[in-house]
Amino acid sequence: MIYTSITIFLLTIIVIQQLYIITHSTKSTSEYEEKVINAIEKIKKSVVRIDAWSNEGKPRELGSGVVFTKEGHIITNAHVIKDAETINITFFDGKKKVGILIDYSDQYDIAVLKVDPSNLNIVPADFGDASSLRMGQTVIAIGNPLNFGWTATIGIVSGLNRNIKADNRIYENLIQTDAAINRGNSGGPLINLNGQVIGINTLVYRGRSGAEGMGFAITSNRARYVANDILKGRVLVPQRSWLGIQPIEITPQLAEKYSLPVNYGIYIKSVIPDGPADKYGLQTGDIIIKLDDKIVDSVAKFNNIIESKKPGETIKVTFYSNNVLKVVSVKLEARSR
Repeated sequence: MIYTSITIFLLTIIVIQQLYIITHSTKSTSEYEEKVINAIEKIKKSVVRIDAWSNEGKPRELGSGVVFTKEGHIITNAHVIKDAETINITFFDGKKKVGILIDYSDQYDIAVLKVDPSNLNIVPADFGDASSLRMGQTVIAIGNPLNFGWTATIGIVSGLNRNIKADNRIYENLIQTDAAINRGNSGGPLINLNGQVIGINTLVYRGRSGAEGMGFAITSNRARYVANDILKGRVLVPQRSWLGIQPIEITPQLAEKYSLPVNYGIYIKSVIPDGPADKYGLQTGDIIIKLDDKIVDSVAKFNNIIESKKPGETIKVTFYSNNVLKVVSVKLEARSR
């Protein structure tokens, strides 16, 4: 009898200990999971899918966006909708609308779209203050990666104030995160555990080494600032000069392959009609080697020199045209977007 009582007592102690461990462990995990779940629940109705189509009716870009106002304004990346003929917006509940482009800032890679809000449950996102972010803080990326539909990925703030050169554009003061970001995530929100937008997912950097886990987002502060200026019809500041070309960086390999007269410089892929370059006779196929007697051997250096000038100032352009070396002084203009 005594042996049985002792056995029952010991088993009871063991069961109580196991229950305590399980309960304690579950509670600790569920508190964090609940924060993640609640943050996603808060933002999901504010995230949209964006399908951009060319004027030939072909898919041009797949992306995401975040609802900005009750009137149906949506923030996304400029590169998602730029040059699109038709923009289709799909909301979380499956309802579809045609998006109208209000305007975009190419230099900041932010665009504002507008949909007819009738028959929609419009839920504007809550925008937080990205200036208070700290490295190691949990963040969640929401969007439509690779056409899989609404998807959430989680990570941390890996870095702050990053400057990245990508797609002939220099991005400044980006948030770096290891939350998975893929094609289709562009324009969607990066949120904190309060469900607040603290960034707009913009690009993934893999470099020549094929690095993984390096996603970048435009800060919510900048996105909100640019979007508000667009809605107020303001000229976006700071105004930056431009030459009005689409540049391609020449490498020794490209120079050898196409028998170019130099193995460095900027190849003009296209000239913007009525832009500064067009007005001063630069053409597609010309190769710029110097700006104000400074050698340009990368798109980043080209952009930095151009943007260091104020609109209205002139710059000396040294370039090859049909293998003939020429020099022209071009009066720079403000970027129209």
